[in-house]
Parts: sequence; structure tokens; C-alpha cells
Amino acid sequence: MHVPSLPGRLRAALLAMTTAAALSCAFLASPTHASAADSTVSVDLSKPGATATHVGSGFLYGLSQDGSGPADSLLQPLQPTLFRGGGARIDGGGWIGDGYAAGSGYRVRINSALSQAKRVTAAPYGATYHLLVSDLYGADTTQPSNTVYPCDNGNCANWTAFIDQVVGDVQASGVKVSYDIWNEPDGTGFWQRGVNSAQYYQMWDTAVREIRRLVPSASIVGPSYSGYNHTWLDGFLGQTKADGTLPSVLNWHFGNDPAADAADADSLLATHGLPAIPLTINEYLFSQQQNSAYSAWFLDRLAVSGVSAAAHAIWTDCCGAGTLDSLLTGSGSGQQPSGQWWVYQAYAQLTGNQVASSNSGAMAIAATEDQGRGRATALLGNNGGQTGTTTVAVNGLSSTPWLLSGGTVHVTVQRIPDQSQLVTPITVTDTVMTPSNGSISVPVNVLSGTDAYTVTLSPNGVAATPPPVPTTTVDANSTGAGIDQFSYSAGWGVATGIGDMYAGTANWTHTAGSTAQFQFQGSQVALHAVRDTDQGTMTVSVDGSAPVTLDDYAATRNASGIVWTSPVLANGAHTLTVTATGNHNPSSSGNTVALDSADVLQTQSTSTTVAVDGNATGSGNDQFSYSAGWGLANGIADMYDGTANWSQTTGSTATFAFTGTRIALHAVRDVDQEMIAVSVDGGAETVVDDYAATRNASGVVWTSPVLANGAHTLRVRVTGNHNPSSSGYNVAIDSVDVTTS
Repeated sequence: MHVPSLPGRLRAALLAMTTAAALSCAFLASPTHASAADSTVSVDLSKPGATATHVGSGFLYGLSQDGSGPADSLLQPLQPTLFRGGGARIDGGGWIGDGYAAGSGYRVRINSALSQAKRVTAAPYGATYHLLVSDLYGADTTQPSNTVYPCDNGNCANWTAFIDQVVGDVQASGVKVSYDIWNEPDGTGFWQRGVNSAQYYQMWDTAVREIRRLVPSASIVGPSYSGYNHTWLDGFLGQTKADGTLPSVLNWHFGNDPAADAADADSLLATHGLPAIPLTINEYLFSQQQNSAYSAWFLDRLAVSGVSAAAHAIWTDCCGAGTLDSLLTGSGSGQQPSGQWWVYQAYAQLTGNQVASSNSGAMAIAATEDQGRGRATALLGNNGGQTGTTTVAVNGLSSTPWLLSGGTVHVTVQRIPDQSQLVTPITVTDTVMTPSNGSISVPVNVLSGTDAYTVTLSPNGVAATPPPVPTTTVDANSTGAGIDQFSYSAGWGVATGIGDMYAGTANWTHTAGSTAQFQFQGSQVALHAVRDTDQGTMTVSVDGSAPVTLDDYAATRNASGIVWTSPVLANGAHTLTVTATGNHNPSSSGNTVALDSADVLQTQSTSTTVAVDGNATGSGNDQFSYSAGWGLANGIADMYDGTANWSQTTGSTATFAFTGTRIALHAVRDVDQEMIAVSVDGGAETVVDDYAATRNASGVVWTSPVLANGAHTLRVRVTGNHNPSSSGYNVAIDSVDVTTS
């Protein structure tokens, strides 16, 4: 669901989920509600299956409006396979806002969608793009109450004209998309003419027939119901079969278990005498489910479902923030991965062939073996807040001798905390094990019910996954004398409206000796420029270094590729200089040099972060000390290590001694929480309001500034004050994250 206005049935379900989550906050009165049951899941390396295809690596409105964000360094590691968009919520209202014509409101939406599709359907991604036709129309829940819906009063003429416009624009762009006709036609927020109604089928049939008349091979997606519904899907298949308008791809949103839903959909196809067709779920994970553990569980189930593609849903930053549906925080070069981002990165590491697996209770596991990469990898997640010890039984090692070294196998277990910012997963086990009868048992101590885990087997250990490198892309027409700006000497011109160049601009010259300079702050720069049959040569240098000559001639045009990347530099301010030589390759027909953009890379911190539970008590380093007035609750599933240290006593304090450069405090935010005062080393206090309408038991409530590397003390004081909306005066500490250089 990419907008907050929900169909009644779905809204009721979400209300029930929210209410249940709110009720679970009463751990002070009932500290034993959580499950900490031990469980065993298994994988069998002797039973390889299909090649892993990362079907869950998709995003609904995960890109920026023009498709340029996020940076490749944050997108490529996830190996995305599906994107979905159509310009929802962009000012202008689409076709509706233009008075049911192709004006500026429609044009800005189609341009956004096609820019996104152009990026992700090309190399290196090769992903599929579902074009949301109804969002181009303007039916994104922001449409006015007097909206004329397709085929109102039996008149489909304007709807047909709209379809013709959309298909014509797509064909003219040369970008391949799949047409997702109407989003969630079972809810009043998007479609107010009834689920599976006569008018719905008239709208659907008209669109499908017109698209296929214009492009017989077009891929059409539907019905995009807001949730898996056996009855609705049964009716849809029967009607569209009779009408000859079956979709190319059958899809729905959400659902309890994608594997079970896909099996039911396949059975419906068989019941209607229809051949198997691709299945997609191009929105999944409700907002309450978007944590590391639940994301991993859903991805594990998708891996074995037979679904061909699926897209993570968006709730809080629709529809052009470029955050991969909140997997990233911040913007531009300041974007940072969350715990969920690392779950998707771990999912992308499930390469090679899937192997047989079995789940247990709330725990699910998916695993692959990849002899080419010398590893077997498993992703572990749960959908029930389960903690305790989950044993991963790995069988069939006798069939994979390439995983062994001297009769042993190296086992690495990493924890992916559910954090809004996470530099890297935490290694909790790195050891060598000796199989018995081709099997090993790997214990995974699940500290928090919202965290995910990976288990990697290899002969000699695996290198730690490097954190992504933040990258900023700067258009060559961003001019001035400041950082991240280009300046040009005489002899340069600018061309606009260039469809295959970043931001549609090209800064060009054919004057020998003309120079361009780019000021940037970072550790490396990559230059994008035109390579074509009429391009000349140029030199590049950084900070006055020896110039390097580049030949921009190419027999086939590439208008925005990288032509040169600098060596790694000291992190700081630098100047890139480009000079046109006035010369060209003998095969070139001209001396032109045309700059497109530059990518600036930032050096990642080499710091490490350690999580410490609030119940690690004592007077030493990395330990909490509590004054009188504090209590302890155990078995809290949605808190780190299942513990909460709590107080309702004004003036009570908690201190934490640590050595490092930064500290982040995790505490409960809920409907009954009060305000706390936080300080470091006796400095000024910062008052933090822990009231929240929706419970978040383990999120970061406060982060210190960067500190001098050394010994420090964090102090938390119970203020006795609360937000007027809060029903109580509770304070509950979960854990801290300590960053060390």
C-alpha cells in the first residue's frame, strides 16, 4: 500500500494489528507475554534445486522522482529485480488534473515513471518495471470527489484516449514496461465503482484490448488487489477468461504467507483450465512488519513460493524520496543503510542453487549453495517476535566436499539488528566445526525478535561484507565556484533536452584548450561523458596531477557512461580539471567533448558498533548502573535480549560507562511513556519525549554527538513529566550502541 488511505477491510485489519501492538506495551504489568521458545530449522545441501533469482528484491516507488536516486552503490548490492511506479502524488493530478487530457500534470508523471524505468531496465540491473497506469490517470487517493472514473455511465471513450496516450508515450521512449492497469480496485481510495463490478470489467477489458491492439506483445499486470483473496481472484479469472482479457502476469498485494497464496493461485488457474502464468506480489509488508526479522521471514517464504517477483511496500515517504521504501535514511551523499537494507543485501547473497529447507514455528530459513563462490549461505527470519535459541541443522555436507578444509567447515553467524541506521551486520560467531555424519548444528541465540541472522559456510572463512560507499551524482550543468559545482572557461556551450543524458543536459566544447573544473569533497570521483562517433580527446587530472588523455570516440553512442575514475584520494576537498585537446581519433568525425555528470564517492568510516543490553549491569566498562527506583522485566519479545529496565520514579537515574566515540540509546516509545533527560560526561541534558501513538520498543531515541575517543559516561534521568497525550509515566531502557574507532 503506497498511500495512507486504505480500503475498509484492510484498514480494519491494520487497526486490529495496531491495537494488538499497543496492548503488548503493557509489559510492566505482564512481563511474560513474549515467546522465547527454542526451535530448530534445517537445510539439506544434498538436495539442490532451482537457481536463486531473488524474487523478493523489488520496490514500490523506491526511486527518486527522476530515477537517479539512490546511488548505484546502495542499489546494486541488492540485485533488484522489480520496480513499480507511475508518478503518484506528484503535483498536477495526472490526467484527471489536466481535465482528462495530456497536459502538464500528466506529463510530469509519465516522465518520472519513464525516467525510473529507463534506469532500472537497462544494464546492470535488467529489472522489470510495472507502470501504474491508474496513478498516471491520477487515481492515487488524492483525486477529487467528483472524479470521472473510466467507463462511468458506460462511456469509455476518454479512457481509451488516455490508454492510447500512455502506450504512445511508452513506445516513443523505447523503454520496456509492464502495464499495471489499476491499483487495488477493491478499495474506495483508488476505485470507487465496486470490486469486480460490471464497470470494473468494462474498464479492464477496454484497457487490455486497446493496449494489445497497439502492442500485441505487451505485458499486462493485474488485478493488483489490496490483499490475497481467493473469492475475488476466482471471479476475476473466470470473467477475464470469458472476455479474452486475461493478464500476462497475475498479481496481488500482501497476504499472510506468499508460498501458501501462490499455491492457491496456481490451483485456481488449474480449476479454470488455464496454463500457469507468472505470479507477482508487487506490494508486501505492512508498516508494522517492516523490521529486519519479518522482512527476512517474508523473503525466505518468497524464495520457495514460485512467485516470479515481488516489491516491498511503501508507507511513510511516498512517492519520490529515493529511499527504497524507507530501507535508507537521509538523502544524497548522506544516505545510510538500515537493518532492513542489510537484510536485502544478505538476500542478494543467496546465490547459486536453492537447497531444501524446513521451518519451525515463527522461524523461517532459506539457503543456497554456490560452489563458484565457495560458500553456502542461509538467511534466518521470524514473523512472531520469537527469541531464544534457534538451531540451524545443516545436513548433506558429505555431498559438498568443496565446502570442507581438512574435514572441517568454517561457520560465520551474523546478526542484522533492526536499526534505522546500521553500518554493518554484527558477527556473533566465527568458528570452525567438524561435521558428524555430514551434519553440523549451528546455535543462533536470537536476542531480539525483530533481528535477522545469516549463517555462512565456507572452507576457510568469508571476508566481511564491506559497507556501501555513499555516492553523490552531480550534473555537469551544476555550475558555480562551490563544492559539487562545475566551472567552465570560454569556449563551452550547453545543450538541453538530451534524453539519454543525466538531467537532460550536455556541457560541450570543440575549442582546443577549453577547460572545465569540478570542485568536490570526497575520496574519489568518476567522470561521465559522451562517447560517440564525433567525439574528440580530452585530458583529466586531479589537484594538478599529471594529465591523463582520454579518447571519447566510440562506434556506438554511450552518452552517460563513466569514461574515467580517479584513484582513491585522501578524504577532503579536491579539484578535477578537464581540458579539450582539439584532437581526435582518426575514426572520429569531430573534436567535440561533452560532459554529462560526476559521481563523488565518500570514504566510509572504519568504526565498529557494539550493542549492549540494558540489563548488562555493574560498575565497569560497557555496564549499566541503576539508582533506586528501577525494576526489571524479562521475556519482552520485541526488546533486545528480551529485557526492559524500567522506572516510574522521578529523579531515578541510570548511568552507562563506555569507551568510544559515540553512543545511541534504545528505549521504549509507547502510549504510556514519559520524558527522560539524557546527558554525557556531566554535560547539558537533552529532554527526550518517549511518548508515541504506536509502540516501538527498541528504536533509537537519542544519539550523542561525535565524542573524543576515550572513556565516557551516559546518564539517563527520569523527569516525572510526560506528553499530554501519554497515559503514564513509564521509562523503559532497552540497550545502547557504542561506536568505537
